[in-house]
Amino acid sequence: MKTRTKNLRSQRALAIAISVIMLTMPVIARPSNPPVTTAPTESTIVLQTTGAPLLPGTRQVVSAVPGNEWNPRVECDAATYTYDNFQGVSTIHYQDLSTGADSVIPGNEVDLLADISGSRVVFTEVTFTGDTVRIFDTISQTTTVIPGLWLMNPSIGGNLVAFQDFGSRVFQIGTYDLSSGTVTNLTNDASYNLNPKVSPDGGSIIWSKCSPAAEACDIYSATQTSPGVFTTRALTDGNRQSTYDTSTNGEVAVYISNRTGDRDIYYQPLTGGTEVHLSIPGAQWNPRISGDLISFEQIDQLRREIFVYDIRSEIVYRVTNPSDSESWSDINVCGDTGRILYHTLGEDAFDIYGFTFQVPSLPSDAEDQLDDLIALIRGLNLPPGISNSLITKLQHAIDAINASDTATACSLLTAFTNECRAQSGKKLTAAQSAQLINSANQIKTSLGCP
Repeated sequence: MKTRTKNLRSQRALAIAISVIMLTMPVIARPSNPPVTTAPTESTIVLQTTGAPLLPGTRQVVSAVPGNEWNPRVECDAATYTYDNFQGVSTIHYQDLSTGADSVIPGNEVDLLADISGSRVVFTEVTFTGDTVRIFDTISQTTTVIPGLWLMNPSIGGNLVAFQDFGSRVFQIGTYDLSSGTVTNLTNDASYNLNPKVSPDGGSIIWSKCSPAAEACDIYSATQTSPGVFTTRALTDGNRQSTYDTSTNGEVAVYISNRTGDRDIYYQPLTGGTEVHLSIPGAQWNPRISGDLISFEQIDQLRREIFVYDIRSEIVYRVTNPSDSESWSDINVCGDTGRILYHTLGEDAFDIYGFTFQVPSLPSDAEDQLDDLIALIRGLNLPPGISNSLITKLQHAIDAINASDTATACSLLTAFTNECRAQSGKKLTAAQSAQLINSANQIKTSLGCP
């Protein structure tokens, strides 16, 4: 028993070391000569995180028990993460975020690096003969083992699983189709192919093809046309200036590149097209995209903060306050609700927290939102004095928006919320005041008010 435990711990340590190093450190690989593609047209958007508006939302503790919780993944109300008790046991947890019900997924207690899609959780399990990738269905309570050994770091979307295959001692990308049981080798070359991400619908994959140079990768995508049949294309130009921080929503590929000397976020259509460069001071890490929102971590003077960028409005929002430990975040947009999971350093290990928010409305919708708020006030049958005062501020805010004077509109909305707060318990009930303030704050968020 002692020998078995020691061997499994050693293999587990090896798996963690390999997987984490691939995600956080420069890669050492054999040379390769991938096809060179024509560089896409680039468009640059200059952004500032300093003074970014705080995204309204609620926070919750997902797991803060003794031990180390890390690698959180989220989809709608469901989350999964890896738990390490610091005594040689590593398990995958599944949690219903709406109820807090938390359960352990069956495994051999040397399990890690999970992902989630619908009722399925995919993860790496360390074994004596080599790591395996397993899929657990939380409804049927059954486990499917993908054929092959030395498979790890899986991603799942719809009926498709992608993973790193280390069987040849050079990382390749493999896929498994749940509907047909088809295993497909997506790559077979001398590069280190890393960090596959499957789109939510299972129709496409993005990954990094890396060379010996530190953080020297190209970004590739593959679209599945039928089970086991893919159309592959290089999204970057073969100069290997990107990293293995990648994500996709099925339409857009998001990644980090240091081609300008800084770690910046880039994104472009999976099928190729204009590449957008988000020029942001400091270093960005771990971009994740869901819907039209890109979450990322900003590192500045060893402090790590989480932000969200809205592709539609080109507004960046702050999610967390400055810290030195908020990292490994994941984002999911489910309808009009967004959720971000991240881990932060507790007393002696990482704990996992969640943040739930309403997806920001487009600034062009702000006028409609203000009209709705005015209609709400009129429907409350308030005393004429307070009703007229509040409505006048909102009408002037509409005028400011029409004049493209966002700063004045924001100032008027702040005056509106201040008046609501001052009249709480007086000409407004506490409930009315809270409702009006919340509605105004959502409009301020849509406008990108500080």
